[in-house]
Parts: sequence; structure tokens; C-alpha cells
Amino acid sequence: MADINFSSAYTTNAGASGSSALGAASVKADSLLVVGHKAAKTENAGTVYLGFGTVKLPIEPGDIVSIPGINEKEYTLDQFTVENDTAGDGLGYVALQQDELNVGSLY
Repeated sequence: MADINFSSAYTTNAGASGSSALGAASVKADSLLVVGHKAAKTENAGTVYLGFGTVKLPIEPGDIVSIPGINEKEYTLDQFTVENDTAGDGLGYVALQQDELNVGSLY
């Protein structure tokens, strides 16, 4: 049976016009949920942008965005950036990863 692992955290930028990676290169995801909060139960003051290279997806306070996996490929969270206009804003994430089926464990 395959296991499903998840990682979750908040990434914020202390200064206005900040930019940082959403998460570490070691955090992998088959699918990703992103929320417009800077902390648990705390919405952002303004719009925060989830960056994919040159494209910036606006995430309004309280919004939840789902990013599904593509062709069973994994994302690493350092592929995404968190960019904010208001100091202290950021994004929360839940990264879901399904482990490969270990056939040897069935016998």
C-alpha cells in the first residue's frame, strides 16, 4: 500500500516588496494547496503573489488555491516564490506526496 506524506508551513516576508521561496528544495509534492494566510487563522493584509518563474498568480487574503500534479511528476517547493507588497504577509501551504508502492512489502 502506498503512503501519503504531507508537509505544511507558512512562509512570510518581513519587509514590504519581499520575495522568498515557498519552501525548501527537500519538500516535494504531487499536489499542493496554498492559502492566503500569514499564520494559522490569520489572513494577509493585502494581495500576495505565488510566483512560477515570470508569472505571478495573485492570492487574495483567505483564498485557497489547489495546484494538482502533472503526469505523476513531483514539485519541489523551491520552484515557487512568495512575493508580497505588505510587510509581514505570506502564504501557507500543504504539500501532499504519495510514496511509491513497495511491492516487496507485500510478500
